[in-house]
Amino acid sequence: MDRYLRLLPLVILLLLPGCAHFRVNEPMPQYVVRPLPVPVSRAGDLLVVLTFSGGGARASALSYGVLQELADTEIVWNGRKRRLLDEVDMISAVSGGSFPAAYYALFGDRIFTDFEPAFLRRNVDGELVKRLFYPTNWFRLATPYYNRSELAEDYYNRILFKGATFADIDLQTAPEILINATDITLGDGFSFDRSHFDLICSRLDSFPISRAVTASSAVPGIFSAMTIRNYAGSCDYKVPRWVSDVLRSPSKADNRLYLARKIAAYDNTGQRPYIHLLDGGLADNLGLRALIDRVKLHHRTPDGTVKGALLGLDLKKILVVVVNAAAAPDTSLNLVDHPPSIATTVDIATTVQVNRYNDETLRVFQENLEEWQQSIRVLRCGSEHCKKEPDFYLVDASLMRLDDRDEREFLQHLPTSFSLDDSAVDRLIAAGRGLLQNSQRMQQFLRSVRVPEKSGGKQSASSR
Repeated sequence: MDRYLRLLPLVILLLLPGCAHFRVNEPMPQYVVRPLPVPVSRAGDLLVVLTFSGGGARASALSYGVLQELADTEIVWNGRKRRLLDEVDMISAVSGGSFPAAYYALFGDRIFTDFEPAFLRRNVDGELVKRLFYPTNWFRLATPYYNRSELAEDYYNRILFKGATFADIDLQTAPEILINATDITLGDGFSFDRSHFDLICSRLDSFPISRAVTASSAVPGIFSAMTIRNYAGSCDYKVPRWVSDVLRSPSKADNRLYLARKIAAYDNTGQRPYIHLLDGGLADNLGLRALIDRVKLHHRTPDGTVKGALLGLDLKKILVVVVNAAAAPDTSLNLVDHPPSIATTVDIATTVQVNRYNDETLRVFQENLEEWQQSIRVLRCGSEHCKKEPDFYLVDASLMRLDDRDEREFLQHLPTSFSLDDSAVDRLIAAGRGLLQNSQRMQQFLRSVRVPEKSGGKQSASSR
């Protein structure tokens, strides 16, 4: 026995690497204005934006079905036949929706062969639970620097992301992705994008994709918060001038006020040296507010030029597809004569709250569409009346829009988990495709980007 006791310190030393501090985001030594790469294939005058909601595997499968349909949809733009998927400029994703968004941005069409077996048709929940019982994880989980989210990140990295960082996304061919989490002390969204990382003087290029996705899907109570360092003020990044102007005379009528306060909060590293992040659905389960903030943040750069595709001066059409996998509350509880369990109560309360926020967020976004359009017109020629373009097409691809009542209720009552049977996955993928096929607004957009053939008057592209 004494011999084994003498070996105990060695065993502990061998396990200590597993107890290491969580991986810290790297500081940016010097801020440099870096123009976004010019896409080599996407049209500069057509902007296509997707938003993928939260909702566990339900959201992942629905969003994946939308990607499939976009890949099978052909358009004609500037005389060229193209897949509509190849024109996607940006995907703003939350929680369960961040998995297909990040995978597609990294690996492109590989998603259509790899993603289903690697993730959608896998018992992710069960495999994560098993890892809690691995002896090698007991010692790491006993420290404050390795928690359930760190364990999940290691797993997601192994099965999906293979050590990739944001530098591995080729923006000349892939869309920009906004992976959205929630800053738990601000109660506001935090996007893993260049805008937020410039603000905190940190390098986005070296940040692991798996870590961003884990933060975006870190459901409170099940997973732990993910932590990043705030280096604001150390890289000569200049906060936009309008922020101080707004804060100097704050007015609730100014819709930039909350964004200005958020920027100012990050700029104060004395009070906020660390940022703690949880599931993005706590602040915005649709990923739309990140788009609104991006438009507000970048009207012009200090040199007077427009920054980012969202305010392109040459835009003729803008298509925004909102993929919403929100669940429906379980009304069968009204039939029982006893209070529901704590777990059921929390699930129901969260579902109701998220749905209310979703409705509000969609309404706010629709109100901001006109402002977005006017901003482009003013930047283009100094007047909001100078030109009708760009034309906006907002497509609401929500489960609640399914025409088949039985199918709608079945899919909306699937659990918000990362373990669904193959039949449910198939039906969700089909629903994602069908929502685009049956959307009147989507069909209006497609009619505007198709050219009739000379013989027979048929369209030159089909949506299948």
